[in-house]
This record gives sequence, C-alpha cells and structure tokens, in this order.
Amino acid sequence: MNNKQTMKAQEDRGRVAKELLDNPLFQEAFIKIKGDLFNQFNSAELGSDKERLDVWTQSQVLDKFEKTFIDIVKYGKIATIALARGDKPLRNVI
Repeated sequence: MNNKQTMKAQEDRGRVAKELLDNPLFQEAFIKIKGDLFNQFNSAELGSDKERLDVWTQSQVLDKFEKTFIDIVKYGKIATIALARGDKPLRNVI
C-alpha cells in the first residue's frame, strides 16, 4: 500500500470512528457503563479494596477504549488534511 492509500485508509477509519462516537446509542452505552461503574465504586464497602480496584480497573479500560476511538478520529483528520494538501510542500524554501 502506498502512502496515499494509507492516508485514505486512515481517513476512512477516522470517519467511521467519528460516526460511532457521535452515535446516540454508543454514547448512551458509554454513559450507562460509566454511571454503573461510578455507582459500584461508591457503594463498595470501605474495606473492600479488591472490589474498588476491580471497578477502577474496568473504568480505566473503558477510558482507554474511548481514547483509542478519539485517537483514530484525530489521525483521520490529519490524513484528510494531508490528502487535501497533496504533494505540495508546506512552504517554499529557496
């Protein structure tokens, strides 16, 4: 795959990731899961370190999952800009 094809693939992935992040069902699921984790953490006994650690770990995984989609969107935007720019240099230097 050449550079232009790679950039086009990144652009497409970014578009799909953005569509997912903007999807109301996807957002609803994230909000529900985050809320459930928050409630589990707050309702855990003070002495139940394992339960709190498990909930915290799940929360971190969920955040990382979401951040991965956000990063794909960012790389897609960068690819869109690079494709629009074409082979032109950023500036002419003599």
